[in-house]
Amino acid sequence: MTAGKRKPGKGRFPSKGGTEDEVFDASPDKNSAPIIADGAKDLRDTEAWKKGKSSVTGAWDRYLKILRDSFQNMDRYDQEVLITRFCYVISIGISGIILSCFYGLLPAMVRVLALPIVLAGGWYVGSKIVAPAMIARIIK
Repeated sequence: MTAGKRKPGKGRFPSKGGTEDEVFDASPDKNSAPIIADGAKDLRDTEAWKKGKSSVTGAWDRYLKILRDSFQNMDRYDQEVLITRFCYVISIGISGIILSCFYGLLPAMVRVLALPIVLAGGWYVGSKIVAPAMIARIIK
């Protein structure tokens, strides 16, 4: 390394008769948008995007139809069991997320007791409050 020679800063041109404040501007023109291969200015306007989206949408619609048909072909007891289990999962999961928000703030002895209490509370809410409401709303 030689003493007395300064290297230009990042993004700057070395001084050749100009000032050190010259900065290279590589920003794109504000009036032009990038052109995609098909001449479209937006990726969602290309044929590949449209074909891919229609394929994914069709697959999703077929999947939902399979779920709907299989649910409608169940007898009422199986439908109620499925809805109740779904409500268990949702309510216990929400209880777990809420507990995880405050878990670090709790003392050690309260932590030991909080987990089973929260899980039991989530199960109770899911089975006694949420599931009957969902069954009344979904199964007519």
